[in-house]
Amino acid sequence: MKKQLLFVIMLIMAGTLSAQETLTGWTFPANSGADSLNANLGTTQNKTYDLRFQWVLTATTDSTLNTVTFVQGATTYAAATTGWENGANIKFWSIKFKANNYSNFKVSSKQKSDATNPGPRDFKLQWRLSSGTYADIDGGSITLGADWTTGVLTDLPVPITGQGTSSIYLRWIMASNTDINGGTVASSGQSMIDDILVTGVNSLGQNEILYTNRLKVYPSHNNGNFTISSTEPIDFMSVVDLNGKTICTMTNPGQKQTVTMSNAKPGLYLLKVRFSAGNEELSTRFIVE
Repeated sequence: MKKQLLFVIMLIMAGTLSAQETLTGWTFPANSGADSLNANLGTTQNKTYDLRFQWVLTATTDSTLNTVTFVQGATTYAAATTGWENGANIKFWSIKFKANNYSNFKVSSKQKSDATNPGPRDFKLQWRLSSGTYADIDGGSITLGADWTTGVLTDLPVPITGQGTSSIYLRWIMASNTDINGGTVASSGQSMIDDILVTGVNSLGQNEILYTNRLKVYPSHNNGNFTISSTEPIDFMSVVDLNGKTICTMTNPGQKQTVTMSNAKPGLYLLKVRFSAGNEELSTRFIVE
């Protein structure tokens, strides 16, 4: 069995391995400061873009609404705001990013509404380019609860094409005026969003660090438990499988970090890191037996 697995892996490694790369993301590690609403994951350019609470002016123009605050999130903090009354098909959370030479985009996010001051129950995810209009995304309807496990999207494919150097916009727009308790959303109704992640596949290929000493994974053949050792600080790391599915992520791991992947299936995995000294995403491979 091990010989068969190794043969398959060698064939895969001889070809091109396409894996999802993190383009932008928000985990809201800080609840104050000028950059607290900016993306904290992704490329350096995309980290300059912030999360916004907006409403529709025209098909291609939006207006930013009241100030976004912070509450306890799924892990650290989460963005929160009131003012969702009469917001069906008008009010929304939005982000933007750039991703030239990328395809096969996927989006993950978590949303909830406050139990005491119930916010919107129904949202849907849409996308557009800077020169276009918003389009619904298949599977992008979201029903929220008063928890971080109900209103969740995980690796939802988004059919973004032809973006070139244009900005890409995503929005989580209210789909009804119904609150999570079945009533009508009031001005005091609060809604929250957290753990936003956008990934894509780079058509120009992936930069690998197979033959350098900057990053090591040991043992390189393991059972899903391994240690990474780096010669320089890391901003972000993730592990993806051959289907591009993200298995685990870690922000600001130590230069020597133990990783545990529960119930990892045998196969080839890609460990991707972004070093603190630059915005280039690099990778190395390891095998779970």
